[in-house]
Amino acid sequence: MCKHGTEKYVTVNDKKKAVPIDACIANEIEYLNKQGIITLGCCCGHGKSGQVVTIDNGVRNKWREQVQPPHTLLKEESVDLARNLGYSPYPYHYVDNGYQGVWQMQLKTGCITEDDVNRFHEVLSHLLEGVTSEEEMA
Repeated sequence: MCKHGTEKYVTVNDKKKAVPIDACIANEIEYLNKQGIITLGCCCGHGKSGQVVTIDNGVRNKWREQVQPPHTLLKEESVDLARNLGYSPYPYHYVDNGYQGVWQMQLKTGCITEDDVNRFHEVLSHLLEGVTSEEEMA
């Protein structure tokens, strides 16, 4: 799980340019795309899974909902492949436009709680210290 702004750039869906993905789920998103799954968006939840938040999409009034665990949206044509890889995709319904051929599924990586976020960043900082030390020695 990562704090807002902790991202890794990943090339998805054969795009010519990499896109920012929450760091704690980036490797899994990259793997899914390499397996042929077409992802449309994703979020790690930033340690807020299960918490109630207010959403404002700028189109309708605000509403409240629970934050989902780490998840991704995928094209309907990728559903069978995702199931073959052990995932359980289910239809995604947009607030304003209902079902439009998009599915969602929970990811196997990422963290659920804020404690998980802190552990992720602690490990990340230790890894980065090692990289910095090696660069200084060179």
